[in-house]
Amino acid sequence: MKISISTMQKLSKIKNSVYDAIKIEYLYHSNKLEGSTFSKENLVDLLETKKVNGEHFLDDVIETKNSLELFDEVINTLKEPLDKYLLWDWHRTLKKGSVDDEIGNIGKWKKYENRLLNTDLKLCEPSLVENSMFNLLEDWKDSKKDIYAIADFHQRFEHIHPFQDGNGRIGRFIILRQCLENEIDLIAIDDEYNKDYKNALYIAQTKSDLQPLVDIFIKCQKMLDGKLADYSSIIKQVEDENK
Repeated sequence: MKISISTMQKLSKIKNSVYDAIKIEYLYHSNKLEGSTFSKENLVDLLETKKVNGEHFLDDVIETKNSLELFDEVINTLKEPLDKYLLWDWHRTLKKGSVDDEIGNIGKWKKYENRLLNTDLKLCEPSLVENSMFNLLEDWKDSKKDIYAIADFHQRFEHIHPFQDGNGRIGRFIILRQCLENEIDLIAIDDEYNKDYKNALYIAQTKSDLQPLVDIFIKCQKMLDGKLADYSSIIKQVEDENK
């Protein structure tokens, strides 16, 4: 489902509507990919009543609460430049109050080597992150802005892994922004494709083959379209009002 910046920002002001449905759907799956134990019902409770239901680790509660705030921040900053300062702000919002915040390791590039478990993929060294991220962001400015460019940006971002923690969530927030900016069908990585998504990322990063990742993106677009089908009329109504 394609949604323009102006439409999404107006939807964000309409209470009890499609905006909250998109937010819950997006965050439930993105957070679950990182091991969150929040169900959709738990997320709705947190969003609507500020109440935490269920048993969760403290950092999961903190980062889930922060992700609800960050979703709004991503939407509100759609017309601002995608640069390191914006990404640092996003990371600071996502991780505030967490263990990483306690040790002063948020809102900045990583300063310690980080590794992914159960993979031989070597991530970017901390000393190389600044230059690698500069090149990535500059390359995005000159790219064609299609689903292949989004897939390429995503696999490079996750390979750089510029933050000490929170890279997956920040990376998927970037995908959301890139879709909205370029009126590309929204991509929300569904937990159903968790294993396939991670395998496709690995293939893109080790074999320079984007097609498996693009295929997963397309499947996720179609799945999200189906989930949001009941809201198509209000989205069109808001789009028409913005013309």
